[in-house]
Formats: sequence, structure tokens, C-alpha cells
Amino acid sequence: MSQPQKKKSVIEERQSTSYKVREGLRTFGNRVLKILLKDPLAWFLLVAAIALIITFFTLLGQIQPSSPGRAATLSEVTKLAQDKQIRTVLLLDQDNRVIVRTRRGETIWAAYPSAGANTGQLLSRFQQAGATVAVDQQADIPTKKILVQFLLPILLLVTLFAFFMRLSDDEGAGGIASFSKFTGRRRKKGEGSGVTFGDVAGNPEALAELKEIRDYLADPTKYSSMGASAPKGVLLVGPPGTGKTLIARAVAGEANANFFSMSGSDFVESLVGVGAARVRDLFAQARKVAPTIIFIDELDAAGRKRGAGIGQGNDEREQTLNQILVEMDGFGGDAGLVVMGATNRPDILDDALLRPGRFDRQVTVDVPDVHGRYEILGLHGKGKPFDQDVDLREIAKLCPGFSGAELANVINEAALLTVREGHELIDQATLEEAIDRVVAGPAKKTHILTPDERWVIAIHEACHAVVTRSVGQTISAQKLSIVARGRTLGTAAHMLTDKDQTVRQEPDLLRELASVMAGAAGEKLEFGCLSTGVHDDLHAATALARAMVTAYGMSEELGPVTIGEKQGEVFLGNSLQDLGQISPDTLNTIDREVERLVGDAMAHAAAVLKSNWESVVEVAEGLLEHETLSGVALDALLSTVHPMPVAGDALPPHQGSHATDAPSGPSE
Repeated sequence: MSQPQKKKSVIEERQSTSYKVREGLRTFGNRVLKILLKDPLAWFLLVAAIALIITFFTLLGQIQPSSPGRAATLSEVTKLAQDKQIRTVLLLDQDNRVIVRTRRGETIWAAYPSAGANTGQLLSRFQQAGATVAVDQQADIPTKKILVQFLLPILLLVTLFAFFMRLSDDEGAGGIASFSKFTGRRRKKGEGSGVTFGDVAGNPEALAELKEIRDYLADPTKYSSMGASAPKGVLLVGPPGTGKTLIARAVAGEANANFFSMSGSDFVESLVGVGAARVRDLFAQARKVAPTIIFIDELDAAGRKRGAGIGQGNDEREQTLNQILVEMDGFGGDAGLVVMGATNRPDILDDALLRPGRFDRQVTVDVPDVHGRYEILGLHGKGKPFDQDVDLREIAKLCPGFSGAELANVINEAALLTVREGHELIDQATLEEAIDRVVAGPAKKTHILTPDERWVIAIHEACHAVVTRSVGQTISAQKLSIVARGRTLGTAAHMLTDKDQTVRQEPDLLRELASVMAGAAGEKLEFGCLSTGVHDDLHAATALARAMVTAYGMSEELGPVTIGEKQGEVFLGNSLQDLGQISPDTLNTIDREVERLVGDAMAHAAAVLKSNWESVVEVAEGLLEHETLSGVALDALLSTVHPMPVAGDALPPHQGSHATDAPSGPSE
């Protein structure tokens, strides 16, 4: 048989049912043997179960009616008695059977009625026949029946149940007994997690807060001498991918303490009471080995506000939350026990969970700024072969709003692209391509656009760049592309706003609105109509304008008021009635104000484009030629753009030296 045929036969054999059964039995046998070697009680239970099984079948055989010889009817036995052919007779009292031995040496048996009168008649006939009659009372049969029918089965079931419970209690067995047990991961004191504070970058404030937890677990007397008590709970709050779980692992690696980690969803099961039982078991184990850190990831899965479900009443999840509240309130600050939680939805957590005495401290783990992004890129790029022209600071500027997970993905995508292209070093262009892949997906190289479509996209993206430069929008970096990626046909990446800016005033938002609506305004000027490419821009502009009116109080007609729910996701049961407290007149006013803001932004963008149309055409032609423009090349094309600040905004200092002569816009 050839090698491929042997390999195929082995694969087919492993896919067969018999092979899977054998492997399952072998795995189960190995696990049982491993448990028996280290658990004497399991050995005792197994031996007891075997002994009970042997005793059961032995007694079962003894209480079964004996049947020597040939079976016969009672009439045949009576006829033999009348013919005086019977030598001996044995009556079995409990079985109601008669065993007869004839004068010819034959043994037969027959059943007889249990009534006493019938038995007496049968005995008289045997005596008249001259047979020797004996009666076996079978006095031990009732006791054996009780043992076999009642006691032994119960004892056997209890013994087998106890034995399998011992198997289930073994770590990792996952049997019945493990339903109410702590099912997360435990790291014992001194083992370490392999992650320290040196492996975390971009969040120095969060690390400074958590260093107190590490110092408290290492030396509690330092705080008690000052009369200070360490926080019982620390809640890590931040968007997804910002490193909340990584920071918790770093605390475990830094602190010489036991570490229990579990997800909030691990507490939730279909069986009633399992979640609360797991919480009790988790805290019971943690108290025994203090000092200990308990980390609950995705806390909102178990800590959602009570009564959030309409008509649900008191459900299993709320029982789990109640038990967490009781356990956190049941240990003092000197217990050497610290609970850490992580969530990206603090707004839906129960208020009792966030009060002082439970989660005393909330540590915000936000997306990093440009300096934090540079540190994170350097951390993930450590040990990777970079080309000498790579500038991670420039890459950090191209990633506004990126989380730590997205930055790690940028480095990984760049490494994968380098291997795919057969290069040995990761260069700057590959890193920039990796950013685009993370933001919008891989380029559609097989998606062929017509020349007219390419011109529409080029004009659209060029208008974004020109208006952004003209209104003085603060940006971290500039990059234009007409390469189709994912569901987008082109990108004005990293141009519309600087996400590192924390506080933005009304002129900042108006500049952003004008920049967002620039693509639609340019299409209207050049082609006289809009295309489907403005969909995302219109959605973003409408959302921003509505937030300015309802959340930021930037509407002259409505005034500085907040209307409706605070920004964030709405879930059932969380003040749904508030949504109906807005009058129809107010809703109409909101719609008018949103339309006014978006319309004014588009009109201002159109005025800017008319004043700088030559620059628009130059940028669009450059995009058609190179497909992507950034850095010095894009700055050169935008250097002739005339500044036109938005209403209420001062002229940006760096654009005050531009000439005031504006070229004519496109003909209408």
C-alpha cells in the first residue's frame, strides 16, 4: 500500500464510529485511573460498588425458585401418587413448589396452590401413596428478598453516585457536581501571569491607580498604619480593545497573590440557583487563600440593572447579582481580597454594584492619544524586522482613535503583508497599507471602475480635502485614496477630525460638519446631482447635527437644554417613558434645526469649493494618476487653498497669509 493510501485509510479509520468510541473509552479510563491513584476515597467507593454488585447477583440466584428435573403438571403428580409411584416428596413453602422423586429414579417438579386446604389434600394423597414427605420452610428467603429488592439496589446506587461525584469533583472533569462550582481560571500565588506593567502601554493613569492595589496586597500594613483602607473593588471602564483584561493580568503578574478570573457570562446558566452558587463558591475559595484578586470580565453580563426586563420579575440573573452584592459587602478591607471588574457598558450596571463599599474605584481605560499609540506600536513592534525608514510616530499620527487591539492588529497585518510579498523587512508603505486594511478592509483589486465613476470618486474625496484645509479643521494627518476597500469606494482617511481632541467648541463642530458635507457639495457643483457615495457622509452629518441640537445645547431656537436620553445605547426597562416626554412641537423644531445646520454646512462647503475649484481639480487629477495621496505630495496640492472660516470662528493663524483672490468655481 502506498503512503497516500495508508494516510487515507488512517484518516477514514479515525473518522469511524468504532474508533471514536474506543478513543472515548480510553480517555475515560485514563481519567478514572488518574483519579483512583490520587484519591483513596474513590478507591473505597469503587471496591464497595463491586462488592455490592457481586452480593446482589449472588443473593438473586439464591432467591430464585430451584427447578431440578422435569417440569410437570399438578395432575400428573396426583396420578403418580394414586399409582403409588412416588418415593420422596419435598415441599418448598415460600416458592409453593413440590419436588417429587419417583420409584423409577426420575425427578419432577410442579407448582401447587398456596391455599392451606389444597396443601392438606395434597399431603394426604402423598401419605396414602406411602411416600416420604418433607417440608422446607425457606425461612431466610424473606430476608434475602428484602436485601435484593430494596436495600442492595439503594446502597449500590448511592455508592455509584458518590463515586461519580468524586470523578466530577476532579479539576477539569466538568461533571454534575461542577455546575455549582467555580468554573473560571485560577493562578496560584507565586506562579505569575507572564504579564507585568512593563507589557502595558498607553494608559499610565490606569497603571498608577492599580499600583496601589499591588502595593496593598504585597504590604497591607503600609496603608493600615496611615489609617487608610484599600478599595474593595476596582472597575475598569473603557471601550472594547483598550486593554482592560491585559491590565488585570498585569496586576496579577505584579502582585504576589492568588488570582481568580471569570467572565460574567460564566455565572449565568439555565439551572435555577447555579449562578448564585458559583458566586458563593468563588468567594469561599478566594477567602481561604487570601491575599487574592478576583477578576470578573464583562461584568455587565451578570451586573445589569435589576428590573431591566419588562415583565420578567425576579429572574435567575438577578439572583446572581444579588449574591455578588452580598459577597462583596461581606468582607472587610483587611481580608486581603480585592475584586476587579471590566466592562464597556458602565451605564447599564446596577447602582448598588457601583456604590462605595463595593466597587469603590472606577478606572477609565480609554483609547490612547498619539503618544500612547506610539508606545503601543513600539511595544507590539518589539522584535519585528523594521526597515530603517519606518517612523512609528508618523504611523501613530495616522491612527487617531485606534484602540490597543487595533494597533496590535496594524503591526500584525503589516507583518503578514510583508511575508505575502516576499520581503524581509517591514517598511513604511506596508504599515500604511495595514492601517487602511484595519479601517476599511483589503483593497478590491478586481473591482474595476469606469472612468466616469473614478472621476466622481476623485472629485468627492478632493472636495473633502480642500474644505477641510480651507475651514481650518484640526487634523492629525492627511491621506486621500480612491481605492475601493470593503464597502467603501474611496476614503478621505484621517482628515475630517482629530480624535485626540478632548474638548470641542461649537466652531469645531461646524468645521467638521462643513468637512463632512464637502463631498456632497462638490458633487452637486460638478455634476448637478448627488451619487450614492454620499450616504455615509449624510448619515454622519445628520448624527452630528442632531447631537449638537439635543445633547450639546448648540441650537439658538431651543436654547442650552438637553433633550431626550443621554448619549448611549438604550435597553429595555431603562426609563422608556422618558422617550415619550418630548412634545411634537419640540420634535419638529429639532428636525428643523438639524436640517438648518446640515444645510448651512453644505452651503458653506459649496462656497469654499467655488473659491478653490482649481485646487479641487488638481487634487482630483492627482488621485486619478496616483490613486493615493498623502504627506508632502498632498500638502503641495493643497498649498493654494484659500481660507474661509465658518461662522463665529476666528481665522486660523497658519492660514492668514493666503491670497484673497479666489479662482472661479465650476460653471452652473
